[in-house]
Amino acid sequence: MASAPDIVTYIGVPLAVLGVTPILYTCIRVLFTLRGIQHALKKNGLNAVTRGSLVSGVIEVELPRCSITPLEREDPEYWAVNHMPSTLKGGTWTIFRWNKIVTGQRRYRLQYTEDLQEPQAEIDFEELMAFLLDRGAVPDVKGLHMLRLAGLWTPTGTSLLLSPDCTESVLRVSVPDDSDGILSLSLQWRRAWDQRDGASLPPSWMRLEDTRDSSIDEDSKQLPNPAKDEFPLPEKPTDTTTPQDSARSLRFHLSSRYGSFKIATALWEHNHEPTSQHPNVTHLCKPPANLWFPSAAIALGQTKGMALWTCHIPDAIALLATKDCIPCGVLVLLGLVAEKDAPAWATQYDPLEDVHANSARFLAQQRKVNAERMLPAAQQQAARAAREAEQSASFSEDFQRRLRRDRERAERRDTEALNSSRLETVVVAQAALTYLAKEEKARPCSDVQRGAEGILFRMMQDEGLTVGTCKILDRWQQWTDRGGMNKEDLKVLQDSTSHFCNAACLMGLFRIASLKEESSVALDMQECIRVWRKIRLG
Repeated sequence: MASAPDIVTYIGVPLAVLGVTPILYTCIRVLFTLRGIQHALKKNGLNAVTRGSLVSGVIEVELPRCSITPLEREDPEYWAVNHMPSTLKGGTWTIFRWNKIVTGQRRYRLQYTEDLQEPQAEIDFEELMAFLLDRGAVPDVKGLHMLRLAGLWTPTGTSLLLSPDCTESVLRVSVPDDSDGILSLSLQWRRAWDQRDGASLPPSWMRLEDTRDSSIDEDSKQLPNPAKDEFPLPEKPTDTTTPQDSARSLRFHLSSRYGSFKIATALWEHNHEPTSQHPNVTHLCKPPANLWFPSAAIALGQTKGMALWTCHIPDAIALLATKDCIPCGVLVLLGLVAEKDAPAWATQYDPLEDVHANSARFLAQQRKVNAERMLPAAQQQAARAAREAEQSASFSEDFQRRLRRDRERAERRDTEALNSSRLETVVVAQAALTYLAKEEKARPCSDVQRGAEGILFRMMQDEGLTVGTCKILDRWQQWTDRGGMNKEDLKVLQDSTSHFCNAACLMGLFRIASLKEESSVALDMQECIRVWRKIRLG
């Protein structure tokens, strides 16, 4: 029979060993996990404090949390891609190179190597969007609209920015594990998507080109001058051309502040390269140009495919462009449209009315002359004098009657013109372009976007053109608000038809831009940037 010591020896010792085995397993697992975590940290270039509990099996990792900003655009690293980005969860922001500052520590309690993640970086949302758009990313219409409506409840994986070829997501909503109630986003980029460089226009910058056809001017410069050819003068080696004489394009930066937009900087260009010369744009910062010019520039960017994503056309102007408020009769009176090309709107009168009246008057006079010839000689002179007096009075009365009739008809014609059917804004803009081409003796242009770009280019230089055009736009808004034009408006347009044509072209540009998706995208993006000042990227 086994004694008590034997039972303890053969049963108790194995049980004790089995009880210690989990502790030994935990110690060994912690050591291997800790080694794996340290290897992963070293591989991704992270300096962290690691501590492991051999009893509980929990490993603590303290990682630095960073706040990042994009590099300067002139820095070559701005356009570079990190060759060894972090492979850890939350480290997608390491794809690019940034200015970064350590703002704190983030402690993680882990049990497995797969649980290791890198703290998300904090970045200004507007700076991030500007940087990615500068790299060539394209806004996702549905994603930005969803973010604007749902906020933090936006579904994970919703794309906000797409690749330049619109096939993959660049910026999307990620799982808010480490965001502390802040919008959490993740990043993706491929080297094949890098199609822009420092020569490309930065975000919020636009280029305006002089679209006027200069072929006529060049031909006139090439015509020989006999007087000069007969007695040629020696050429002077001086060059008096100014940048604006030789430049056919310029660029400007449109800044946004409290919902309003203004031109911050403008530069002349030579072969699409910026020069050191600045055009004078102070007149564009005064009312009413400070509203209409930036809005027209935003609309031009949307129609040309180089939209200013952080700027949008004011709602009042977008609504104004959708209303047809120019009667066809007004365009006929201004000479923009031939009456035969417009819908019937005016009362038609007999063009031979005066001819018939003169013919009847002539026949009556002839009958009186024939009757005089049958009178005695003494009565003929008295009858002739009476007839001539009556003829003179009738002529004066007919002249006054025709003046009154023509005046009444002109007033009636103006009234009928103001009440005639209204044309679409784009149709009015095309008619205005044709009129301007005739006035400038240039080649006709039916492209509203191209014509409007030329007008904006000239407005940058000509203060008188800017003020006149913007005043017409202000009046355009006034007569639209009150339901239609009046005779005072018609008189103003007749006195400044060229300014009205410029305003019509810009209004046609607003109409075209309001139909583009970019108009709603810019509004959604601006609202998202306003709500989410800072976001977590990882």
